[in-house]
Amino acid sequence: MRASSSVLSVLTSLRLGERVLVRSDDGLLEAEYALFEGNEIVLRATDPVSVREVGYMTTAHDALARLARAGVTPQLAEQAARSIRPDVAAAFARGTAARDLTPQLGAYELFEGATFSAAARRYEGAWLDLAALAEALGLPSASASIQALHLAAALSEVAPTMPVHMSTAAATRERRPGERTHTKVALNGALDLPAALRALDPPREPVQVDAAKERRLRQALLARVRERLGADSSPGLRAHIGELEMALGTHTMQLGPLADPTLQSIERRLAGGDASGVEQQLDEVERSRGKGPGTRYLRARAALLQGEQAPRSVAQVLSELAHEDKGFHEAALVAARSWLAAGEDAHARFYARKLAEDQQAPESERLVALEILDETRATSRSHMPPPVGAATESAPQIAVARAHLFPSVGDVPPPGMLPNLPSLPPQNFWNPPANATPGANVDSPSRLKAGPMVRYDPELVESLSLPAGATESTLGTNDLPRTPVEARVTMTRLSRDLARDYRLWYGKSLRCSVLAVDAMQAHLAHRFAGAPISDAGVAWELRRHGALLSEIFARALGGVWVDIGPSEPGYWAMLLHPSLRVLPIGRVYRFVALGHREKDLVSYYLDLEARVRDASV
Repeated sequence: MRASSSVLSVLTSLRLGERVLVRSDDGLLEAEYALFEGNEIVLRATDPVSVREVGYMTTAHDALARLARAGVTPQLAEQAARSIRPDVAAAFARGTAARDLTPQLGAYELFEGATFSAAARRYEGAWLDLAALAEALGLPSASASIQALHLAAALSEVAPTMPVHMSTAAATRERRPGERTHTKVALNGALDLPAALRALDPPREPVQVDAAKERRLRQALLARVRERLGADSSPGLRAHIGELEMALGTHTMQLGPLADPTLQSIERRLAGGDASGVEQQLDEVERSRGKGPGTRYLRARAALLQGEQAPRSVAQVLSELAHEDKGFHEAALVAARSWLAAGEDAHARFYARKLAEDQQAPESERLVALEILDETRATSRSHMPPPVGAATESAPQIAVARAHLFPSVGDVPPPGMLPNLPSLPPQNFWNPPANATPGANVDSPSRLKAGPMVRYDPELVESLSLPAGATESTLGTNDLPRTPVEARVTMTRLSRDLARDYRLWYGKSLRCSVLAVDAMQAHLAHRFAGAPISDAGVAWELRRHGALLSEIFARALGGVWVDIGPSEPGYWAMLLHPSLRVLPIGRVYRFVALGHREKDLVSYYLDLEARVRDASV
């Protein structure tokens, strides 16, 4: 895509769930590295020989714990917020809207960095001019320490399992493949902030904001306030957000299809991944107010989230809504995601580009749009809108232009028939296949002794670590695996790649658990129903899904690869214990090819889990 001057330029950003907390347009973030360990890196194969850093992922619980070890806690943040005199906060406020609300602002708002200048090493501030505040304090690492207080306050507002994702892909694209950006952060000035803020006097000249920017600032603050509410927000936070929203909204009328507070509430629930009861709520809204673009959009988004409709069908509905209302940013973004999930990259790019160029669209939506543009290739059709009209189901359309050819699982043609899943006596499971290299690709049965199941804390798939004893150098990016460990490396890389796509398609951050199996099952049932598994594009996608299924088996159920001979990967076999043999990729093939005639993947997994548990007692 030839970028226009209006396209948002972002090198690094930090997201809490789907919400952007802070971004940097000119380099790497600073305080945010304190949230992550170096092993929580997100890696991606960017060409046939290179694996590069593209970010870091963790959970709110772990990130908050790391800040606490550095002495930064939500309690310290609140103490620091109470230490600022109202006249001092008002003097540093950016604009009338922030100045009028300073008595109501808490630690989250007062210390909210929003944007970071890597060149100047300072956070600009959303509500207050934090660059000027940090300079006035004169403490070491004042700017990073202030931002750390904001991060502690933000993390304390969300569920402990909320994903925290720092993207560095744009910043590392030109760096060496093995180079890492993770660094230790000095927050030694954080403990001194309450006393320093208490002693601070107002500057001689209050912060001045151009009157022309006042309305934009107010709108930006209102958007940042509203996106903080989620399904699990505490009553106290809801009340606080309500007060700020009412004050800011008095002079900033909400327009558009989702202006209604009830629809906004439903949209927040869907953004948090909760679609329970949404249909009933929308029925009530339509009975009292009639159908409209807002309810049509929310029904389509709920159907996509719950896996009730094919991505292509949802994308067509949302495309029509976005076509009818050019300012309906929410519909345009979910349309882009749905087209991407349907394999129609050109249509996805059309909406993503419009959002990235639209300065009126919320920042969080523009950043997702930029990521979609970054993950797809421009074609001659990318500038053309998809056809709008009645949504119709058609035969599966498989687009594989975006599918990487690495990591490799070999160039064996897709199966012409379904992989056989025999029920063999236990002793036959240990016979190496005729085409196996002795000692190279078959595990010894001594490694699979039944024992107590070890509790597994499901990892975020996008930042999956490699199995014990393996490193990225264990297997070349595009090399064919020949040992069980190399097979795990390949499956891990494929799983990371697939998890990134699910985050872009559905806004879901997958974990190595049965919930990921459920998400995959819904996607496969709609996207590939009736598709020929002998098609190269279909086979590639099914292998990726089988790779994640195999990693869930390996990590949650203790599975090991016992047969990765140079055959079609659908025949590769794992053992979960000495008498339970499974073909993860083959099982995904069968699920797609046989549909309702085959046991669904969730039931299959739960059955295996129960059998492994019984065998370990």
